[in-house]
Amino acid sequence: MPPARRPRVSSRPPSTSSAAAADGRGGRGWLSTLRGDPAKRPRRADDDDGTPLSDEVLLVIFAGVHNLADLVRCSATCRRWHRLVSAEAAFLCRTPRLVPARFIAPLALGFFHHQADAAPGFVAMASASRRFPGLLRNPPPSLGALVDNGLFDGSSRIVAARNGLLVVDIRHGKHNGALKLCVCNPMTAEDRDDKATDPPPPPSYFRLVMVYTRRGFTAFRSYSSDQGSWSEEAKMTGSRLGKKQMGLTHSGVVSRDRKRVYWMAKNVVLVLSLNHLQSALVFMPRSGNGKIFDKNSLLGLSQKGLLCAVQFDPLPARMKADRISIRITTCTDRRWWDEIESIQVGQSLPADVISLKLRWFCGKSGFVFFTAVTGDSGHRRSLVYALSLNTRAVEKLGSHDGEGDLWEGLHGYEMDQVAYLASLAEPDGPKDM
Repeated sequence: MPPARRPRVSSRPPSTSSAAAADGRGGRGWLSTLRGDPAKRPRRADDDDGTPLSDEVLLVIFAGVHNLADLVRCSATCRRWHRLVSAEAAFLCRTPRLVPARFIAPLALGFFHHQADAAPGFVAMASASRRFPGLLRNPPPSLGALVDNGLFDGSSRIVAARNGLLVVDIRHGKHNGALKLCVCNPMTAEDRDDKATDPPPPPSYFRLVMVYTRRGFTAFRSYSSDQGSWSEEAKMTGSRLGKKQMGLTHSGVVSRDRKRVYWMAKNVVLVLSLNHLQSALVFMPRSGNGKIFDKNSLLGLSQKGLLCAVQFDPLPARMKADRISIRITTCTDRRWWDEIESIQVGQSLPADVISLKLRWFCGKSGFVFFTAVTGDSGHRRSLVYALSLNTRAVEKLGSHDGEGDLWEGLHGYEMDQVAYLASLAEPDGPKDM
């Protein structure tokens, strides 16, 4: 799902907009777990920054700051600027900003996973739980708690996650062949289905891309939220995937210049140019075990915005935890799959690991989610971990005793820039850029 479109910023900012406010349905978005709406907090006596500029003028100046890290630094300057940046995050994020040269770790909140008899559930990271205490409530949060119209249930499956938005397949029943998608933002409880006609309020614009096989060609359609409709079906040119191979596509990645989309399909990467609808196929790098294809592979973007493949380094037949490492192979201007880096993760795993599986790559925050199965045939335990590519630290997120894959359909979740700036209102809000 390509990044959200940013409309041109008006020179007259709104006076009461707040990214932390719940939507009109009294939603239960996670931003509502903040101690209070920063836009409604009374101004303190020491809120004066010593400048004669009004709030409106300062907001127009802040809107012209094109680097997110600089905007966060502005927020840390004084109480007044802190209040303005967090309270008017939605307005400030209408301005396109430069992509940071490093991962923004605080964007990551945790992951969603499929539940057989309920809406997709959520598991929070420790850092997210400190910023949003509501994520620790019992029972754990799920998509079903965001809206009260029964939209999400055990049949709902997340098919994409990007820029704070989830794309959810909400077909009810196994025999319902009609595709029905819903795009929602868990941070605000805002949801839109693919038949919505009213444009969403900025900066919630997004574009949803879909490719599928037709007899003799590959078809393309896209949904634009500002128009509230799907495009006409178009024919892609170039390399093609067969019907069976198309059904295996996953791990979609959008280039930072928004001109290309990458999908992994078994042992190849489908590369689509959005400007010309021209596609190409590129073979994945050999896995850590030397195989042409290994299911333990993910696609993502490096800190420099280059396409990379995430795999495990060679795993011995008799697995030893202290030898387990994750390998990042990055494309460069010279050639595909050029630079290789290995990160040790075995020191954070139990000694009786018997299998490993890569699950998700959060491209903005730089977290890789993976699972490990430990124990023997009499007692199995499945654990979920998150590796930070910034710090090389591994965090344990959850565990489950017994057979079966509790973490099926795992999708990592990162909030968007609006929610990130609004969360600065909290005393423990993310400051690290």
